[in-house]
Amino acid sequence: MSVEVRRRAAENAFQRAREAGHAVEQDDRFHAWIDEWIAGQIEMSEVARRYSALLRERSALRHARPAAPAVENIQDPGVLEANQPFDLGTAINRLMVEGEQFSKA
Repeated sequence: MSVEVRRRAAENAFQRAREAGHAVEQDDRFHAWIDEWIAGQIEMSEVARRYSALLRERSALRHARPAAPAVENIQDPGVLEANQPFDLGTAINRLMVEGEQFSKA
């Protein structure tokens, strides 16, 4: 899969999430991992593994300091998400499917 195919797939997935009213992760580490995937340096499964670790880290920090308000690094924390939360697994699967479709075209 080419860099351009991966880039378009990622942009499309993030755009669909925004249009659906979902907050999109803004953590620089996450976007660096997506950039590594786009460049073909890592597989999407590695992005998912790293992102899961990041979410576990955040959860542990929240539980360790319950008095401190949880601060999520999202576009607009004042906006409620749509009825269905953003599902990274589904977005990752779409990226992979779209990449395969673009590369066949």
